[in-house]
Amino acid sequence: MEPIRKDKPGLGLFLLMSLVYFGSYFGLKYGVFGGNMPWYYNVVLIVVCLGLALGLRGRFG
Repeated sequence: MEPIRKDKPGLGLFLLMSLVYFGSYFGLKYGVFGGNMPWYYNVVLIVVCLGLALGLRGRFG
């Protein structure tokens, strides 16, 4: 069994960023765009969430 790596994000950060992503995605798709969100908005949203996860890795991970 491999020891736990300290540089990997923790479960709490994963759950937090999953909630942020899915909340933002569905809020934009159905709240703002009425179900027709352009595909590149999803790409930008993924990049922003990954950037936030990397930035918050030391605080919540």
